[in-house]
Amino acid sequence: MRTEEIRLSFQGLRVRFRVFTPDAQATRRVLMVSSPLADADAWTELAGMLAANGCLCVAAELPGYGASACGAGVFQDNDTRAQILWGILDEVERRRGEKQCVWHLIGHGSAAAAIMMMTLYQADSVKSRVLISPVFDRFMPYPLQLLLETPFGKKLIDLWFRKKILDRRGFAILVRRVYGARVSKARMEALRRSICRRGMPDTLARLMREGYRLPENAYQSKGPLMLIWGTNDRIFGGQLPARVKKRLPDAETHMLRAAHMSMETDADILNDYLRGWFLFSEGQEKWPVKKPAASQKKR
Repeated sequence: MRTEEIRLSFQGLRVRFRVFTPDAQATRRVLMVSSPLADADAWTELAGMLAANGCLCVAAELPGYGASACGAGVFQDNDTRAQILWGILDEVERRRGEKQCVWHLIGHGSAAAAIMMMTLYQADSVKSRVLISPVFDRFMPYPLQLLLETPFGKKLIDLWFRKKILDRRGFAILVRRVYGARVSKARMEALRRSICRRGMPDTLARLMREGYRLPENAYQSKGPLMLIWGTNDRIFGGQLPARVKKRLPDAETHMLRAAHMSMETDADILNDYLRGWFLFSEGQEKWPVKKPAASQKKR
């Protein structure tokens, strides 16, 4: 497997992504999009497993996060996100000398909304969608949502940032909750470097205003769709939100004994699910997903 890190600029907005190229000829193509406060490296182990099975994998960061540019001027709406992500895939295809290809799209957290928006733009280029711990709504009372859009709300975000991100102990506690397990010191520092940047509070404030808006027809897009949720998610709870079920009633749904970052903490189990899912969505298997052989015995 060959890996490559690429940075592109879209009208001055720099974004970062990684490409995992299999040793043999690529038999399918997979886009993996990280949620805010995560980075492209979260997909490294899973992408390596998929590449071993012939998948060309692209792990992308949302604008404003990871090693991508951040600040008050960085767009957080899903319309812009979708256009940038298709632009990344266009560049990958151009560099490989390929014409327009068909992709399996995987999104984590609120990046799931960008995946849904991508389908509205180029439905013919989407083979299937996989949403891992999808977040489509701001999990807070409506009055607080309005408050966060005021100058006082910006001060609250700054206060949260100082206590949960800049403070090393607060950040360690937050990461432990998100991952549901201990994280290596090297990984902890890498995450902290990607987040502890001057423009990040402004990016987060804009995320709260724009990042959860999605037109209703985005939920009505057709095609294979799988939802994966962790029963040990200590951030958004251990049950798939009823609002997600209602909006996507026809989706194939699977619950994992995992926390919020299952693509990083449980890559081997996700790999088992995805192998079966890809075959099903491509018409090679009758049943959507076969239970992984290990059945998460290590849990």
